[in-house]
Amino acid sequence: MKEQIEKSPLRALFWKDEILQVLYWMKGEGFGKEVSLQQVVPLLVSNEANLKYHLNKLVKDGFLTKNKELFELTEMGNKEAGRRFSDAFSGLQKAGHGECGPDCEFCYGTDGVKLENCVHNCASH
Repeated sequence: MKEQIEKSPLRALFWKDEILQVLYWMKGEGFGKEVSLQQVVPLLVSNEANLKYHLNKLVKDGFLTKNKELFELTEMGNKEAGRRFSDAFSGLQKAGHGECGPDCEFCYGTDGVKLENCVHNCASH
């Protein structure tokens, strides 16, 4: 049975986003600047043929380089991947309730003292 390759423009955008973010994350976590298809497959829900197709497409588009069977983000790919990664996780990078620091204008006065009417219900410091 032949593995399905998702070639529609919408799916190509989806896989570009997913692959760039995974390679950026792997690089940042120290798993290597150069990664193989086999390293990426377990992190993305797809088949090898589909991922290979999209990895090679990203090489053609200038987001990745390929040396033998290893893929690496180009400078352009790294910038785009970083932007996409930041956009995807920006909501998770903010402090939660009870975690505001003295720089939170809604919970602390200009003197750094916690306001009595703290809008985030922060824990007392």
